[in-house]
Amino acid sequence: MTLGACCCVGVLRYGEGDGRPAGEHNVRDLPPPLEARAQDQQTSYDGAQDARHDLLDAQVFRPGPPRRLTTDGESDQNPLFSPSGAQIAFSTRRAHGSFDIWLMDADGNNATPLTSLANHDAVNLPGSAWCAKTNRIVYSSDASGQENLWTIKADGSGAKMLTDGPSLDREPTWSPSCDRVVFQSKRDDNWDIYVIRADGTQLRRLTNDSAKDWAPNWSPAGETILFQSKRSGRWKLYTVAANSGLLHQITTGSSEDTDCSWSRDGRYVVYSTDAGGNGGARIAILDVTTPLATPQLITQGDDYDGAPCWSPSGRTIAFESNRSGNLDIWLVDLW
Repeated sequence: MTLGACCCVGVLRYGEGDGRPAGEHNVRDLPPPLEARAQDQQTSYDGAQDARHDLLDAQVFRPGPPRRLTTDGESDQNPLFSPSGAQIAFSTRRAHGSFDIWLMDADGNNATPLTSLANHDAVNLPGSAWCAKTNRIVYSSDASGQENLWTIKADGSGAKMLTDGPSLDREPTWSPSCDRVVFQSKRDDNWDIYVIRADGTQLRRLTNDSAKDWAPNWSPAGETILFQSKRSGRWKLYTVAANSGLLHQITTGSSEDTDCSWSRDGRYVVYSTDAGGNGGARIAILDVTTPLATPQLITQGDDYDGAPCWSPSGRTIAFESNRSGNLDIWLVDLW
């Protein structure tokens, strides 16, 4: 979910008319991370391998039933785990009709506003938007009258504007060292991915394509950036090398794949997809270190499940869903 759009069935981002897919046991640890690999060893796939995304038969994880975390009745979206896993930030309209960022304990208790911007919106992105080193959250807001990037301390103090101008800057996340921010922007009249230093200097365009490039998340190793793009005609997931700009497509097939973020070890990507059902969207996980790996569905059904975020422990996925009839934050344990 992003500024200018209400997240609901058939989610729209920024009123652009397209967005997320329509409809919109502690037994073992995650497989150990692989050793350091150049460019995170993201793998490119061609059309001959489309079937890999339509046969969601890999069973690496044993997910339990989803459990509802928020029950406020308002639109609660974009869950973001704190670096310790003790809290979850999320975007919600529960205070005064516009979106603010709230914090709650990881069990859903003690929800309190982090921002309070009546008549303005503040929206975070799931994934790496909460910096462990500085304890600051990066987000987008139109508090200045334009949609720019901001950062704020997790106690609600010290809000700072990172970008300032008439361009539309949205969906920011931190680099692992928190010295840079990646985000989507329409500053050149097209949605592309940009990088800027944490002090607001050294802006750099990372993608340049006529299609929409959205929702970037930096890899834990810092070498690649994951994002969604419509450059193939459908929403698919890609990575781009942070330094060279080398591009790889990581999902293929006939599905719409969106809302992507990383596991902490960089081995897996979690995302929302309309594959494997009759409408709606589900949460899937893909091992991006294994060529021809098939995604595994983590949730089932024909409701909308989106905006997933991995817990720091690797055991739980938080996501937004309308399966209760309202858009709320849900959790699913992976084993």
